[in-house]
Amino acid sequence: MQRFITSVFLKDRVGILRDITQAVFLLEGNIGSIRQTVVEGFFTLVFRSEHPDKVSQTDLRTKIGAALGPLAVVTVVACPEVVEPVVASGSRFVVTTRGEDKPGTIFAITSFLVEHGINIEHWLVEEDAGQIVYIAQIIIPDTVDFRKIQETFRDAMAQRGLSALLCHENIFRATNEIGPIKALL
Repeated sequence: MQRFITSVFLKDRVGILRDITQAVFLLEGNIGSIRQTVVEGFFTLVFRSEHPDKVSQTDLRTKIGAALGPLAVVTVVACPEVVEPVVASGSRFVVTTRGEDKPGTIFAITSFLVEHGINIEHWLVEEDAGQIVYIAQIIIPDTVDFRKIQETFRDAMAQRGLSALLCHENIFRATNEIGPIKALL
């Protein structure tokens, strides 16, 4: 078996995910990890699939492209069996930042994280009551002093007029999900 990472981008419509999964199934594939969302009317998807050795990257790209039409952007790359983590040893945290929508905010947030060796795994930006909310799931290296980063991040974002919170993912879940805390752990 071989593994592929596939990315798909096209104007949203009903049935896209079904069409993609059917194409993968017809090539005897099994989908593992998957991330899908719609941004401003455009469908985006990244997923990992495993296929018999006889299936090539071109076969998968062609089959998905045929199912979606000529305007779909489909990229397929080989995925190694072992993928080294970007941050060798660290813990998962959540960063939330809220404030007025201004040019350069995402650049400021991501620059701060990069300068401290912090990797972003997931990123979401949404509007809420006239403010922009930035939420990122990050990995902070074990070698970094979390409390210092937390304080420095809050101060740096305050200088841009933003409120900011950086907390461990379990704290974030416990304070933002409905249900008994025991179920979250």
